[in-house]
This record gives sequence, structure tokens and C-alpha cells, in this order.
Amino acid sequence: MDFEPFLSHMKTSRNCSAQTIRAYRSDLKMFEAFLLDRSITRLSQIDHGVINEFIGHMEQMVNLRSARIGLLDSSIARRLAAVSSFFEFARANSNQQLRNPAKEIRRKRQKNNEPKPVDDSTLEDLLNGIKNLRDRTLFTLFLASGLRVSEMHQLDKNSITIKLRVEPSGEQIFYGVGSVVGKGNKVRTFFVDKAAVCLLSKYLSTRTDNDPALFLSERKQRMSVRAIQYTLTTWCQTLRLPHINVHRLRHSFATKLANAEIPSMVLKDLMGHSSFTTTLGYFKLTDETLARGYFSAMERVSR
Repeated sequence: MDFEPFLSHMKTSRNCSAQTIRAYRSDLKMFEAFLLDRSITRLSQIDHGVINEFIGHMEQMVNLRSARIGLLDSSIARRLAAVSSFFEFARANSNQQLRNPAKEIRRKRQKNNEPKPVDDSTLEDLLNGIKNLRDRTLFTLFLASGLRVSEMHQLDKNSITIKLRVEPSGEQIFYGVGSVVGKGNKVRTFFVDKAAVCLLSKYLSTRTDNDPALFLSERKQRMSVRAIQYTLTTWCQTLRLPHINVHRLRHSFATKLANAEIPSMVLKDLMGHSSFTTTLGYFKLTDETLARGYFSAMERVSR
């Protein structure tokens, strides 16, 4: 099946990023492989029964990342959304004669959408246990910047500029600043702290190649999104730590800053979100933070 007209439409009309387009293409190719395995070659052959079979197929697939049977409900929902969007596009270009069999399928309610930061002790064990300088730098940058994996993937060696800030006390603090193209092709600024800057400088001093990419794979190519996730999974297995998805590092970044009482709108912009409502799903306030806020407010109320 030819998905390219639809993907082109997503890029031009909906301004989807290259990473989003790649995800749509991957999801639709999985659907196509499922159809071809059943000798289904025409859209008109696809009905609710076929879509339900596809859901069952995904629920029985081997999840290579977590070594479990079945894709996560969120992954299944994403693939169904891609299929449904494709059918809506095909329907609009068939004078409304084609039905969308995925539109009325009841999807499972996604479970546990609460923030999922990694606990501090696990993060400490992870970073202390990683002996490879590239990988330690990579995941330290995730925790210092809050970047999405698609944004980290695009960084070059010159993407982060090291700057100096002088405090009123005279103390000199080094930090890093850069910009990335995030969701919706929006350019945003990110920062990294002194510890991450020092590690980054040490890592870059070992690079003798001319490749502009900040992180290279063992094949000397820019690390892909999949390679970054695989690297984290491998280290978790090696160090006998619970499985950690790269995206949870963003939750940890947001949680750390929220509990340091960063202004909410600053955190929203650092996360690259259009709405603070989205940011709320990324962090948990500790009991200590809640208590501190409560007693501070009560002290003012009691005056």
C-alpha cells in the first residue's frame, strides 16, 4: 500500500516533525505486514474484524524492549491512531465512499498515566555503573536537559555552547546552552549544568573524528533513537536495574526541578510544552515539598 501521499499530507498540512513522520511510517508498515500475511491487499477488504485481529496480533507480539509478550496499551493505541488517521485521509480522497473501520473500535483505556520519574537511588546506580564515557555523558545530558530522545538524537558536537555566569558573590559558574527543534517543528532553548558540561567536555576531548554528530554508534554513525533506547536497556540489564525507558528520564528531570520550586511557566518552556497541563503529567511533588509549601503559606495566612 502506498502511504507516502498520506505522510506527505501529515508533513505539509499538519506540520508534523520528521520524527513523527518516521513513527507514522513505522506503524503503518507494521499494519501492512500484518495485512500481507493475510493476503489482504485492498483497503475495501479491511473491516472491524480485521482491525480487531490486528489488535490481537499486537497483544501477542514479543516486546523486544521489555522481553514480555504483547505491546503496551499505549503502543497499541498509537498504532491504531496511525491506522485511523490513514483511513480518514483515504476516505476524504475517495468521495467519502470508503469507511474507516478503525474509527469505532473501542480502545483500551490507557493505564497509569501518572508521572513516572525514576527514583534517585536507581539513577545514581545507573550513572555510577556506566563505565563507557559516551553512554555516561549521553544519559547525564538527558537528566540535565530534559530533552526528548528525538531531540538528543539531532544534537551535533557544536550544539551546546559553554558559557560563564558570575554570581553576585563573585562565584563563577559554567553552564551549557543550546537549541533543538522539538515537536511541531518548534525551536526551543535548553540548558545543562556544570557537572554535565564537565563530562561533555571530557567526552568531546576523546573524539578525533570529523563527524558532526554528538553521539556516534559503534558503526560510527549518528546514534538513532532506537539505538539510544537499546543502550539504556542494555545498561539496565548489565547493572541488574529495573527497565527504564528513556522518556522516564524526562519525568525525572521535571520532578527534580518541580521539587526545587522552579516557576511553573519556566518548567513548561524547558520541557518544550505548549500547555502547562501537559507538564503536570511529568512530575511528582514530594511530601517534603508539599509540607514546605503548606507551612510557608500558613505562616503568611496567620500573620
